[in-house]
Amino acid sequence: MGWLAVTAFAVVLLSSAASSQSSGTGCTTPEGQSGVCVPIKHCPNAKRLLQGIKKGSATNGSLSDLHVLPCARNAALVCCPVRRRRARTPVASNVKCGVRGLDDKIVGGEDAPLGAWPWMVILRGRVNGRRSWFCGGALVSDRYVLTAAHCFKESLGVVVEKARIGEHTLSFDPDCSKGRCAPSPQDIPVERIIRHPQYGSPCTECNDIALLRLSRPAVLHSGFVTPVCLPINPDQDMGFSEHDFQGKAAWAAGWGSTARGPFEFRRPDVLQQVQLPIQELNYCDRLRIAYPDPRMALCAGGEGRDTCRGDSGGPLTLDSSDGKRSFVVGITSLGPKVCGSADTQGIYTNVVFYTPWILETIEE
Repeated sequence: MGWLAVTAFAVVLLSSAASSQSSGTGCTTPEGQSGVCVPIKHCPNAKRLLQGIKKGSATNGSLSDLHVLPCARNAALVCCPVRRRRARTPVASNVKCGVRGLDDKIVGGEDAPLGAWPWMVILRGRVNGRRSWFCGGALVSDRYVLTAAHCFKESLGVVVEKARIGEHTLSFDPDCSKGRCAPSPQDIPVERIIRHPQYGSPCTECNDIALLRLSRPAVLHSGFVTPVCLPINPDQDMGFSEHDFQGKAAWAAGWGSTARGPFEFRRPDVLQQVQLPIQELNYCDRLRIAYPDPRMALCAGGEGRDTCRGDSGGPLTLDSSDGKRSFVVGITSLGPKVCGSADTQGIYTNVVFYTPWILETIEE
C-alpha cells in the first residue's frame, strides 16, 4: 500500500471511530494503559507505525494496530499512552507532587502563607539590557520548569540568568513564619529554553507555553520545594474531567505587579495569591477569537481580581476532588491592559491540551 493510500486510510480510520472524546482528554489504549487523545503527529507510537508502513519495514498487523488507536469521531486523534513516571527527571520518592506545606489560603490578591505554593519559580535575567525579575513558572519535576513562551520573545532581548526555586519573600533569607523556617531559596542556571515549536502561530499568543531545563536538579524539600502535578489524566488523577473545570475556583500566584494601571509597575516583596473562577464570559470569547481551537486556552477571573504584569508564566492550579494534591491546569498568558478591570478576564494556556507535548519534551 502506497504512502498516500496509507495516510488516507489512517484519516478514514481516525474520522470513523465510535468515541466522541476530544483532544487532551483521557482515554484507555487497547492494552489497558492510561492515555491522552492527541493528534497523530503528537503520538510517537502512532508516528512510528505510520513511518514503518511508509518505509515498508512495518511488522505484520501494523495496520490493525493503527485501526484500534483512534479515540475521536470528528478529528484525527489517537489514544496515545502516557507514562506515569517522570522519565529521566527523577524526583525524590519521599516528595510527592502537588502537596502544599500549608493549607491556609487568603482570597483576593493577598500575601501567600509560607509553604502554600512550594512549586513556585521566579525568573531573573536581562530584559532589553536591564536586569530584573521578569516572569514566573512552576516546577513540574526536579529538572523542569513550566512557563509561558512569550516570556522569551526575541523582541525583548531576554537573557535568562537563573531560576529561583523555593522563594517566598524576596528581601529575606531565610523565610520564617509562626516558628517554622524554609530552607534558603535555590538559584539554578537555566540550561535550555524550550518554547513550543508553534508558538505565535497562527495567532500572536497561540501555543504560549515553554519548558525550562535546569542546569542541575533542584533539591526537593517536603513542604517548601515540591513539584506541582501535571493533569495527565484528569478523570483519574483529579477526580473530575476537564469539562468540569468550568465554574471551579482556581488559584494563581506570583510576584507580578500589584498596581492596576497600565503605566505603573509595583512589585510585591512577598509572593501573592489570588483565587479566580474558571469561566467563559463574553470578554473571554473576544480575547480567544483568533485561537484555532478554543481549548488551547482557559479563561479565568472576571470579578475584579486578576493576575498582572510580571505574573506571566506562573501557574493556575486546581485541587483534586479529595483536596490532597494540586494540579497545574493553566499558565498565565494574556490579560487586560488595566489589571483586574471590571468585566475583563485573563487568558491561561490550557495545560491539559499540551500535556502530550510536555511529556514528550521531557522524555527527549
